[in-house]
Amino acid sequence: MSRCTIASPRPDVEAESARIITGITRDPSPHARKATAVLDKTIYSLFTDEGADLVRRHGGTDLYICGIATESCVLKTAVDAFERDLTPWLLEDAVASHAGQAAHDAGILVASRFIGPGQIIKTADIPSC
Repeated sequence: MSRCTIASPRPDVEAESARIITGITRDPSPHARKATAVLDKTIYSLFTDEGADLVRRHGGTDLYICGIATESCVLKTAVDAFERDLTPWLLEDAVASHAGQAAHDAGILVASRFIGPGQIIKTADIPSC
């Protein structure tokens, strides 16, 4: 089981935590104090019933995505967001793959085909609130 930590970039939090939007980590405790929510993710996507409800309750339309693994969990979350009429932003410099660079690159390529190449951005491109 993965744990998904969701935080919102806000000017009142330090720069590092502002870069953590949706991430998968073994130990979310360093980020939990700053997180909007922490949920256990048992499928590839953020969009379990609980995750979809969380996104809906917060009412945003843009979802900034980072985490592991680019070619599966990150990709599935980005595509699911797109199919729910949300705007997914895949943070290319905040995703990785346990399977290596080739799998990561493949995930970025497939994501750009599904959600559009303009939706693949760097953490520095996240607009300030």
